[in-house]
Amino acid sequence: MLVFFRSHQEVIPRTYDTHGGGFSPLPLKKVYEDEKFHWTLGLVRDLGAVFSSIFLSAVGYGILMVLIAFKLEYHVQNEILMSLSAMTQIGAGVIFSRFLPAIGRKVGLIVSIYVGSLVSAFCTLLLYKYFNYFFWILTIFGLGTSLFTCGVTRFTLMIGLAPPHVRAIIISLGTMLVAIGNSIGVVLLNLMETGEEFISFVITALFYLTSMLPLYRLEKIDSTVREEKKISIWRYIKNSPKIMFAGFSVSYAMSSASAFLIIYGIKIGMPQNHAALLLSVLLFGTILYIPAGYLTDLLNRRMLMISGAVMSLICVYLLYSNYDLQRMHALLFLMFGCLSCMKLPAIILINEKYKPTQRLAVNSAFSRMSLVGNICGLLITGMIMKLFGASGLWVSLMIILTAFLIFCCANYIYKIIRGEFDLKNFSILNKHQNEQLQEV
Repeated sequence: MLVFFRSHQEVIPRTYDTHGGGFSPLPLKKVYEDEKFHWTLGLVRDLGAVFSSIFLSAVGYGILMVLIAFKLEYHVQNEILMSLSAMTQIGAGVIFSRFLPAIGRKVGLIVSIYVGSLVSAFCTLLLYKYFNYFFWILTIFGLGTSLFTCGVTRFTLMIGLAPPHVRAIIISLGTMLVAIGNSIGVVLLNLMETGEEFISFVITALFYLTSMLPLYRLEKIDSTVREEKKISIWRYIKNSPKIMFAGFSVSYAMSSASAFLIIYGIKIGMPQNHAALLLSVLLFGTILYIPAGYLTDLLNRRMLMISGAVMSLICVYLLYSNYDLQRMHALLFLMFGCLSCMKLPAIILINEKYKPTQRLAVNSAFSRMSLVGNICGLLITGMIMKLFGASGLWVSLMIILTAFLIFCCANYIYKIIRGEFDLKNFSILNKHQNEQLQEV
């Protein structure tokens, strides 16, 4: 069934298989060949609904980031316990990623987001009252689980809706909305001047609840997720080692830079406001996701992923050997763009390599590897900075990027030895060929 009926006798052509009630996009092989593809009003509205949901949730989390920092600073005042709180939120996603595909199969994508948003709102309200650290950790764990569920499921929904030939651009827009929403959340809290008052937590919870509303229009195209077979994360890693390692490496680098960049600035003698500006400049590099998305649709994705790692390594080395503030700002901005050219191709490749019925599971596995990268980045970079001082931040990033490039070279050498490497398939431009695994 290729038509989807709406109210007022509006008929929109779709590419969803509504037979059996599953969110399982039909094969889109013709899209690569059909130059007459046209955006429909229904498709634009559906993507707009997902983007709106992403943005509203991101604004809520932008407010909550500041509120959590305020609460920890006032009640805990212990850097180790503060770090444990952040790691608990990340670790919740790592643990729950094992169960998310099963939940998606039972209740569907939209209902999963509804439940996750309700839990996020409830946990946000609980964070207002600090009873003790144990209760705080339990609440943070619940919050991390719900945020992971909503984030991965919205992401999967967005990829399912996106036409294949502009999928990278769609993903880059979604990623930009997260960063913009987080920034607006921080600004909004400052404008409200409500600080840690209960009303701040209520408004945050309302953003999470409101993020559910745009998705109502998508309920009819999603009632359950059908997964053909269960695949362990180790099987995904074995089938796509470079892609998984890319997700790990980018998350390692970004979590390290985000957590320690301000500390780095202070350690090398910068005033606090200049040190804080370093992080702002890095995050401002989010706008480079758009050109990165264009390049991902245009160029060979594996080549772009590896080139992004090389350029990122060059930027990090120059940051290691440079103390000029203006050059540092430019290098941080470019480094974010180069890391984007690593991550976006990896996301596209991992989704195109597996069938749509495995999309929720593979995105969950990819997110788990990325979250593990976040945790490793926080722990290892902290230890290296303790040994090498402020420059340890760049040493840590150079180590992970070099490790990724060495792994890629070793992987290709292994394929050449086994006769699995075909130079014809390693072109500069993206050939839009079907790379879906027949058996996984």
